[in-house]
Amino acid sequence: MIQNAIYPVECEHLKPYIKHYFVLDFSNLPTEEMEVKVPPTGFPVLQFHFGENSNFYRHKHYTDQSLFIGQCSKHITLQISKGLKLVGVNFKPYGLHNLLGISPSQILNSGIESHLFFGEDEVENIIQILKTKGIEEGISEIEKLLLSFQQSKVKIRPYFDEIVDKIENQNGLIDYLSLLGKNMQRRSFQRYFKEVIGISPKLFCQVLRHKYIMDLLYKNPKMTSELCYKFSLIK
Repeated sequence: MIQNAIYPVECEHLKPYIKHYFVLDFSNLPTEEMEVKVPPTGFPVLQFHFGENSNFYRHKHYTDQSLFIGQCSKHITLQISKGLKLVGVNFKPYGLHNLLGISPSQILNSGIESHLFFGEDEVENIIQILKTKGIEEGISEIEKLLLSFQQSKVKIRPYFDEIVDKIENQNGLIDYLSLLGKNMQRRSFQRYFKEVIGISPKLFCQVLRHKYIMDLLYKNPKMTSELCYKFSLIK
């Protein structure tokens, strides 16, 4: 019903900012349209839609072309139409800020049309390449576009970025304060999270744990009671 694929980041300069690229293709959807409720999608995403027109997020102000979607901290309902195709850039938690200077806090549980940042011609060029030359060529052009808009003056905090990586690798199952050095102020850490990640470290851990639980339950529904007890012990 749904075809999806993951593509690696080829450009070495973009690997510190991007996890991977993904493709969703709903050409073979059995119905013309369907609604799907999905759990928090997590980190910021840049999407380019190159199939049939669709109001994917059921939002009257979004175009069908390209969107930056911010950190999602709650379940959302998606409107899937037959023929919808999109390529997504999955940023690392701090990747959108560090690469393009866009704070995810500005689009928390929301989004902005990417042509407001890149320009309409640049977005249209990417979509036409995806339609006519294929996914791999389109992703190559997306990488060139991102590099051309990289913000060199963004203040990057590698110490905090590494802590975020550790939290993510542990699926939020960690006392994040224990990762801070003795001389590192909590307020600095909180300000970093608000600006660079878009949400508080506590909520970030909750989102990661929720995604982890949903993944485990999907793979093994019999783990329900055990997981509920396990995660009820986490503060």
